[in-house]
Amino acid sequence: MLNVARRKDSELGVTLIRQKKYNEAEEVLRQAVHRQERTFVQDHADTLSSKSLLGVALHKQKKYGEAEEVLRHAVHGQERALGQDHADTFSSKYWLGVTLYKQKKYNEAEEVLRQAVHGQERTLGQDHVGMLSSKHWLGRALQDQKKYGEAEEVLRHAVHGQERALGQDHADTLSSKYWLGVTLYKQKKYNEAEEVLRQALYGQESAVGQDHADTLSSKSLLGVALHKQKKYGEAEEVLRHAVYEQERALGQDHAGTLSSKHWLGVTLHNRKKYGEAKEVLQQVVRREERILGQDHAHTLSSKYWLGRTLNDQKKYAEAEEVPRQAMHRQERTLGKDHKGTLATVRLLQGLHLKSPSVLPTNATTQHTLAGRLNSFFANGRDHQRLYTDSEICEISTLLKHSNPQWSKVPRTYIVLRTIGYLNFLDNLIDVGFSDYWFPVTERTLPGCLQPSVRAAFVRAQSLVLTKSIDLERGQNGQHCHFEQEELVPFNPKGILGSGGFGQVDKVVSQISFKEYARKRVPRSFAFRGRQKEAVMQFIAEIEILKRLKHLHIVEFVGSYTDPKYVGLIMSPITEMNLADYLVHASASNHRELRTFFGCLARALEFLHEQKIRHKDIKPSNILVHHGTVLFTDFGLSFDFTDATGSTTMSMVNGMTPKYCAPEVALHEPRNTMSDIWSLGVVFMEMIVVLKGKTIQYMDEFFGQHGSRQVFIRTNLTALSEFIVELEGIGELSDNGALGWTQQMLSAEQRSRPTTSSLVASITAFSKEGEGMGFCGICCVSSEEFPDKGDD
Repeated sequence: MLNVARRKDSELGVTLIRQKKYNEAEEVLRQAVHRQERTFVQDHADTLSSKSLLGVALHKQKKYGEAEEVLRHAVHGQERALGQDHADTFSSKYWLGVTLYKQKKYNEAEEVLRQAVHGQERTLGQDHVGMLSSKHWLGRALQDQKKYGEAEEVLRHAVHGQERALGQDHADTLSSKYWLGVTLYKQKKYNEAEEVLRQALYGQESAVGQDHADTLSSKSLLGVALHKQKKYGEAEEVLRHAVYEQERALGQDHAGTLSSKHWLGVTLHNRKKYGEAKEVLQQVVRREERILGQDHAHTLSSKYWLGRTLNDQKKYAEAEEVPRQAMHRQERTLGKDHKGTLATVRLLQGLHLKSPSVLPTNATTQHTLAGRLNSFFANGRDHQRLYTDSEICEISTLLKHSNPQWSKVPRTYIVLRTIGYLNFLDNLIDVGFSDYWFPVTERTLPGCLQPSVRAAFVRAQSLVLTKSIDLERGQNGQHCHFEQEELVPFNPKGILGSGGFGQVDKVVSQISFKEYARKRVPRSFAFRGRQKEAVMQFIAEIEILKRLKHLHIVEFVGSYTDPKYVGLIMSPITEMNLADYLVHASASNHRELRTFFGCLARALEFLHEQKIRHKDIKPSNILVHHGTVLFTDFGLSFDFTDATGSTTMSMVNGMTPKYCAPEVALHEPRNTMSDIWSLGVVFMEMIVVLKGKTIQYMDEFFGQHGSRQVFIRTNLTALSEFIVELEGIGELSDNGALGWTQQMLSAEQRSRPTTSSLVASITAFSKEGEGMGFCGICCVSSEEFPDKGDD
């Protein structure tokens, strides 16, 4: 009778799963597994079957971590008890493979699904529905690892088998066709992709309806495939339909809608319908900035195309600001050598050269200026002597009065004039060449130059390769030392902020015309006792930043010293830190503020993976820029790349009492968990604002409860009371943040979560169809969309 009851539990679990009552199914199946494990031997078939079903129920609720653990136990047990070729073993392996795929563990998913496919083909046959489903997911796992050739072969087999076994219009067949189309698209087989996607689209419209998400995905990608073949008329028609139907079915802010709208804008641009293209792309940029974030690749691509459209409309002043915003972010997120970044740089440089300047009309003045310019190239000048930055700057100023376009490329002007080919300067400017390209090789010079001119250009370029050329090369550059009489090639544009050790101002490069933030520390600090530590910390910041490249960490561009200062050039320029943001945040900022949790956790995870501790995390060391957050000020960081462990006992200098961990304040051994504590205090302040209170309210609460100490580390009793109060006010959905934050603020280091487990906790709160919750879309991968970077 007991066995019958236990089987009934499993059967009820199956029924609940079929009814999509996954939470109830999980509860029933957990009880079944618990009872069966007590009664039967470990690998009893009924227990293993219940475990497998429990894994499915967890998977369906997107509890992928738990599902993976349960399914691994089921697979191992079934292999021992039933054998590798048993149907139940195959089923569990299939679900394990899909669960791994959903966690983006594509390599592991591939391995498990290959085992399932090979076993199922051998024992069940090539047209078995279960085998074909395994093959479908294997193809997707290969596709996501960019193994496009293998993925295409597997998906073609899946499609042909599903057409025979299920029919051409079955949902599984059509899904495999769509992914085959994606794989062909990724291989730039646009004609084949078009054919497959048309088949998928027509089938989906009949089988699941025009407004179904799968139908809309196929229609959008079909439009892009047509665009890639320059079938712009057909692409425009398909994409218009896709946008209209996606806006109606998914909403204007859905990532799929924005992707289709982007491609519609690009298609309209390529059809020279610039007015309409501008309108569409402006809508896309505004929504992508709000929904995806300023640094998302899709946002940056849309900004580039908007800039191109405005440029083609000859709206140069309006056009220049758009690519300027995109350029710094592309360099940080895509890399300086990425084709998308280079395209934006060329566009911006072209726009710079089209900005007119006022020319002097007095003939005497013109003659005088020409004479001064000629003096730099007089016959008596030593042609082997290198030009200084000051001389190059003066030549640029003189050129501004005679030819504004040439004034933007003084180094190129000098080289071409020296080798006697100044007639080529306009040609170089027209193709986007600028001084930022130096140093060059014959291969990297534009094709508009004849081979003999290229060779002469390369030989003569050493005349203008001053030390400042290295200043914007990031990790590949060198620290520059400028003497008293030497020019630092940055024009100051205003102070952004001041701190205990220095000042941050906005500057514009005289070489690339890019805008940067410059942090300067007076060199005199090095000779004032303990202030020498300030410069040492500053140099440490430079060395750390050289290695770091992350969406939520300020980008290192270059560094220098002159007689007065040590300077660090950084990007992007921001005018607000998180401390300011929290003071001024209102309810309208709450959606954005929630995303900061996951983004900051991801950034700290990256730092710790790089064997770097920040050591001074606090709101004023977190910048807020166009809806995203960036860690800065690594002056107190300690790089333990070559250390055997990550625990140190060094003295604490410059730590911030309110945010430092208990072990730091007590000079006890500390490690990466100290950063977790500091971020936990920051998180608590963020939650306070989300709950409609202020940081001052929090400080007053701690001053009146527990030990009456305002710091969390010295008043953990008040922390518990404060959390209880916060749980009862504001949005109850924000209480999830209190759970992981309280763990971060554990007195014992070993009780705090690692950055990886913290990230997992935060991203688990992201729900499809309800925004990105506590993590920005930049740090929670979205579904597959056509790559905008291809154009």
